[in-house]
This record gives sequence, C-alpha cells and structure tokens, in this order.
Amino acid sequence: MSRIGFYRLCLLSGLSIAVLAMPATASAQDAPLPKPTAHEDGHDIIVTAQRRDENLQDVPLSVAVVGKDQLAALKFNETSDLQYLVPSVTLISAAGPRNFGFFIRGIGTSTFSSEAIEGSTAYVLDGVVLGQSGASVTDLPDVERIEVLRGPQGTLFGKNASAGVVNVVTKRPSKEFEGRASVSWAWPDNDRRFTAYVSGPITDTLRFSLSGRRNVRDGYIRNIYDGRKLNNRDEFGFRGKLEYEPSSDLTITAIGDYFKRTSDCCIWTLAEVAGTPIAISPEGKALAAGIVPGRGNLEQNVDGDVFSNARSKGFSLQGDYRFGDGYTLTSITAWRTWQSHDGLDSDSSPDNLLNVNYTDFKQHQFSQELRLASPTGGTIDYVLGAYYFNSDVISHSTQIFNGIPYSFYYRQVRVAAETRNMALFGQANINLAERFKLIAGARVVNERVEAAKNRLDPRYNARDSASAKMDTTALVWRAGAQYDFNKDANIFATVTRGFKGGGFDTNIGNNILRKVAPERPTNYEFGLRTYWPEQRLTLNATFFYTKVSNYQTAGRDPVTSTYPIVSSEAKTRGVEFDAAWRPLDPADLTLTLGGAYVDAEWGNFNYAPCYGGQTTSEGCVLAPGATRSTDVQQDLTGKPLPFSPHWQFNLGGSYGVALSDDLKLRFDLGASYRSEQLIAFPNNPRARQGGYTLVNAAIALAGKDDHWKLSVYAKNLLDKEYAIAMFSTPFGAARSLSQFRPYESRRSIGLSLDVGF
Repeated sequence: MSRIGFYRLCLLSGLSIAVLAMPATASAQDAPLPKPTAHEDGHDIIVTAQRRDENLQDVPLSVAVVGKDQLAALKFNETSDLQYLVPSVTLISAAGPRNFGFFIRGIGTSTFSSEAIEGSTAYVLDGVVLGQSGASVTDLPDVERIEVLRGPQGTLFGKNASAGVVNVVTKRPSKEFEGRASVSWAWPDNDRRFTAYVSGPITDTLRFSLSGRRNVRDGYIRNIYDGRKLNNRDEFGFRGKLEYEPSSDLTITAIGDYFKRTSDCCIWTLAEVAGTPIAISPEGKALAAGIVPGRGNLEQNVDGDVFSNARSKGFSLQGDYRFGDGYTLTSITAWRTWQSHDGLDSDSSPDNLLNVNYTDFKQHQFSQELRLASPTGGTIDYVLGAYYFNSDVISHSTQIFNGIPYSFYYRQVRVAAETRNMALFGQANINLAERFKLIAGARVVNERVEAAKNRLDPRYNARDSASAKMDTTALVWRAGAQYDFNKDANIFATVTRGFKGGGFDTNIGNNILRKVAPERPTNYEFGLRTYWPEQRLTLNATFFYTKVSNYQTAGRDPVTSTYPIVSSEAKTRGVEFDAAWRPLDPADLTLTLGGAYVDAEWGNFNYAPCYGGQTTSEGCVLAPGATRSTDVQQDLTGKPLPFSPHWQFNLGGSYGVALSDDLKLRFDLGASYRSEQLIAFPNNPRARQGGYTLVNAAIALAGKDDHWKLSVYAKNLLDKEYAIAMFSTPFGAARSLSQFRPYESRRSIGLSLDVGF
C-alpha cells in the first residue's frame, strides 16, 4: 500500500468513529456513562498516565504533576521551566532547539544528529507524540496540567519513551463562556508576555476555545564586537479547539496550533581560559576586549550572525466513543510539522574562522492511534491499541572553515531521513482480590529508519554520499503487582523493559552514516502511596533501579570537533518522594515537597572519547589498534553520568488570606535545589556546576472570584549564577572551557495583571 493510501485509511478509521457511533447512540437502550474529566478535588488529582482517567494515588508509576495554578502563580510558562519544578528532570538547551533534550533520572539524548536519532523522553501534547525534541521548545498556554512520567513508559506510550514521558494536557472547551488575559513585564531585559484565552458554547453540542500569546525579550549576552544583545527572543502562537458532543456517548475534538520563535540565539561565553593565550588567538582577543572568563561572564566577541528561528504547527482529530457498560474507543489522527533555521558564528572570535555554520531543518509527521479502554471494577480491566507513526526529515547544512585548504572544510550537506513506527499494545490489571492485582502489559514494535547523506565541496568540486537503512522488531513489556492496604494507602512493584529505536549518526563532518543500535532500558520500581485524611497529608515514595544497554549519548568530541553518537551502558538508581500538606483547615494554605536522590553512572564504557586536553595520566590512552595519535579513548566505566545531580529538591508553598469580601492576598513561594553535577560529555572533571538553590516568589492582590489579579513576582530571587552545559571552547586552547547560561541564571523581577470573566 502506498503511503498516501495508508494515510487515507488511517484518516477514515478515525472519522469512522463518528460516523458509526451516531446510529448506535440513537438506538442505545442503556443510559450512557458520563465522560470523566480531569479535575482536582481535595487530595484527588486525576491523571491520564495510563491512557485513562485515574486518581494519581492509584497509579503504579512515578508521576510528578504540575498544575495550571502552580504554573500561573510563579509565571512558569515554558517547557524549559520543568527542570525547576520536577525532581529527577534536567535538560540541555544550550545550542538551539535541534539539540534540545530532556534528561530523566540521568538518562537522555541530546544530539545534532536528530534527523535519525530521537530523544529518550517522549513529549506528548494532547495525546500526540512529537517526533522531534526541539518541537517541544515552546511556551505553555492554556495548560490544564503537565504529567512527568519518570522511567521507561514503552507499553502504553511506546514512541521514544525509554527515559520517561512529558505528557501535556491542555484545557477542554468550557460549557459556559469564560475568558482571561494576562500581561507581564519583567526586568532585566524587558521580558514582556501577553496571553489571552476565550472559551464557551457555540451551540448546545459544539464548544470552542481559542488562545493566543506573544512573548518578547531583549538579549542578555552583550557582544563586545558590535554591541548586539544576543540570546533574545520574539515569539507568538495560538491554539484553537472545537469540541463536538452530539450525545453523552460521543465526543469529537479538533485541535490546531501554531507557534513561531525568532531569536538571536544561542551563543555561549568563556568560562575558563587555559594558560596565557597568544594575542591573535580568539581567546587572546576576547581578553584584550575586556572579557573576564568565569561563571559570571555574560559577554562574547563575535563578528558573524547568531540566529535560531523555529516554527511548529499541527492539527489533530480525536474521537471518543463510549458504549456498552463503560467501554471507550479512542482514535487520534494527527499531522505536525516543525522547522528550524539556525546558525551562529561558531569560532568565539571576531575573525572569520567559522562564521558560517547554518542549517535548515524540516520535519513532517503523521500519526494514528486507535485505543480501546475497558470498564473498571471487574476481574480484568485493560487498555488495547494500535499505533502508526511516520516522520520525514530533510536538512540542508553549510559549514565554511575559512582558511583550511582541505576538501570538505567548505561543505554543503543534505541529509534526508524517514522513520516509520508501527505497534500493537495492551496493558491489563488482573484483580485477583479486592485489594490485590497483577499488572501485565506488552507492546510489539516494528521501527524502520532510512537515511541518506550527500556532501558537496564547491571549492574543489568534491562530492560523496552515503545511505543506509535499519529495520528492528522489539517486544516491550511491563509486569508487576499492586496491593491496597486501604483506600488511602497502597504499595506496588513493577519491572519494565523499554525500547527506543536505533538510527544513524548523520554527522556532517564525515562521509559515513554510522549505525546506532536501539536503546533498551530495564527498570525496576517499588512504590508506596499514602494519604492521611485527618492530617490532610499526602506522602509518596518510589525506589528505582534502571540499566540501559546501548545508551545513545552524544557530545562534542574535541579531537574531531564533531558531535558523535556513542552507544554505551548506563545505570541509575535512587528514590523519588513527594509530600503535600494542608495543615490548617479551612485555611487556604498548601505546602509541597518533592525530592529525589539519583545515583547515575556509566556502565561498561571503556571506549569513551577523551575530553579536551586530557592527558595520559588523566586516563586518555591510544585506542587498541590505533594508527593515528588522535585515535584516543578513556574508560568511563563506573563514573558519574553528566547532567544528573545526586540530590534534587523542590519546595512549594501557597497561602491566601481574605482582606475583605472583595479582596484577598496570596503568597506563593517555590525553591529548587540541585546538588553538584557534571555538565559536559565526555566527562571533564573541571566541567562542574556546583550545587545551587533557586528561589521564586510572588505576591498577588486579587478581586472577588479572581476576576482580576495584580502580582509582583521574582525568579531566582537570590541571583544565583549557574550554567547548564560546558564544552571545550571552539578554536580555543585544548583545556579551555565555554559555558551556556540560561536567562534564568540571573534574578528577574516583574509585574503582571490578570483579568478574567
């Protein structure tokens, strides 16, 4: 069957739910069950972590939930903010969206070879998996909640979920008219944000919602060469929903969204200069221009362009048909595209050494999911489904190493890749007794990856090319048991085998497509969930151990100045815990604590690349059979994984007090602690970020029913300077280091006004 024919078949299968359901609804004899909705009531938080609505306390997974109120109170509204809200989560966003990557429990993939290699954490937006990690670099408008599922989630989510899942659920259209708007302005760098949302009924059976936003911020890196302010942003977007509910049996939801970000991003700064550089070197010129290397450095000195422009858009059609005695059939058909046009002066210098390092990247994806959820309460309840995903990626890159008279140091490269993923899946609870159940799930996956690379050097009219394909079939499974002590306490134990498809290292610095094996994690978990109603206290803990074979990791190789994908082993173990307490009833006071201890280390990895300037005494040795002095390696077996602090804590508090019948005052506080961690691959002991605590706070004065709210808020109130990534300085001395500091690594204070009806 042709691809177009398959797309049409999938579309028809999705639409057939609506067509077939209408006559069935009209003739139904039994009163239909109402559709469950996500809500928060007391200690009950409803999530869809297992593809059905469930109380969070009953879900045998490690799930952290970030609600809309928490995001709004402290003005967290970007995907990258999750690292400040959820323990065990870190991320890399140091060189633009193409190498963006979530790390959960120390496991993650961040690579420029994203044409054929995906991240290890699935990002799911309203039921649709995004095939490129960079497509998740966006803001978070009209969000109902964010569920972060930690650990492999291959059974029900399947696609590239070997480290975990970020599941974003946006608001459903409302049955009554409502609207809200917000404007905020923060200093320094004039961080301006504008959002608007409106929702309500069109007819008795048709509802809509529409949101829009605009965010503008000046740059925070000063470029001494010409005075530019780099690492700014200018973005806007919208999301629209139509929800058609002709009866209580059937709901059809159409969603369309668009987002565009334009920025002079993403440039790094000098963190450490080795020795005394000569005056004509990039580092020598930086020092002569007055730049002071170090963690506090927010200055650069380049003469070329710096830009990162991204655009994403998508459309999905979801049908939910409820029939029989509690069955739900769901179809989600989705199309999405993501484009990135990025480049930067990569030589850290006012000279034209590598001013041109540009890429145009385009991805198109189509997905179709069919899912059947059984009623609960019987001996067996289950979720069954089928999934299809197809992604096409084409990138065009140009790199010009000025002054290097060798072939392919002026290269124009076209890379094309196609990924097709098909799966059948199911998960069941076998309720052997009222309080005891077994958990069993499996997913049969077939993934095919094809890639082609064509290179041209127009200076020497030199050409080369490579092509390859890979076809993998895998069995993903989950097994476990859960015991309820009572309605407020339970324990569970599970073992999960995950899978992330293999692919090819599309590195444009060479003429090959190096095979990257599929990533296969095995995860063991033991969890305890408790709620103490008299104390209004929730206490949860999850212990875990994960081993990943063929761990797909990438980082800058200082010898070849490329970013290779390396397959290795990784191990991570630890405990995650959270608590929520409402100590004074009925006072509006809530305290939360989330934390994690994660011990993440390399497994068998005796062929890791050396870091810049690493000596023989520091473990950098010739590889077996090496024929060149640059063929070196180090043994990282048992060494810590980068981007994984041992300790992470998140403390939150919210308190509201009535000043009168029409006025109330609210205080919100959040603190995020991360202990020391390595922030470079390959492991460089000097590329460390010390432990730090970020404090965020807000004071708001609100009117009756929150029809208006005026807030003063602060992020990084203690003005802690930190970096999220370090690497060998391009064109610098071997042991020199550069860093990427995010905007949040300085204190910002702002005002906001929210109105609504």
